[in-house]
Amino acid sequence: MKNLAKLATLGVIISPLIAAGIISTTAKAQQESPPGPLAAPNVPLNIQRSAGNCPKTVGLWWFVLPYEGGAEHTVVADTRAFADSTKLVSSTKQYVEFVSPLRSDYASCVGKTQGQEYNFYSVQFKNKQAYFRVDLRKINAPAKEVTYKTVTASRPYVRWAIAD
Repeated sequence: MKNLAKLATLGVIISPLIAAGIISTTAKAQQESPPGPLAAPNVPLNIQRSAGNCPKTVGLWWFVLPYEGGAEHTVVADTRAFADSTKLVSSTKQYVEFVSPLRSDYASCVGKTQGQEYNFYSVQFKNKQAYFRVDLRKINAPAKEVTYKTVTASRPYVRWAIAD
């Protein structure tokens, strides 16, 4: 009985120490994750160069908001890395194209994204311009549609949805 009382007393002393250690470890793990918005694009598209001076990648900020039976996607292409302006040139419910005149250091670029995992996003460099396209026709799903498109901060901005 005396041993049981000693064990209970020891448990009362050690339990708060263990709990404090767990809380401290959890707090440190939470602090290590980056807070706030993404400062840099989270999806790189590799450029296959045919001629001239080309960027190695084009970055995309791509956010997905899932919902039952589908998801809403928002994508912004970081064209500011090689162009100062962008304009919307063509769109349908399943296709959007933007063009950006290339800055002088990339004006000689001829190349395109190729063999990408996300082939519905593409960039092509030719004639001193970059063409950014979102082509939902390349996605095998019963319902998909571009719901919004514009130029924001001189970058292409597209929102699209997909459903089963």
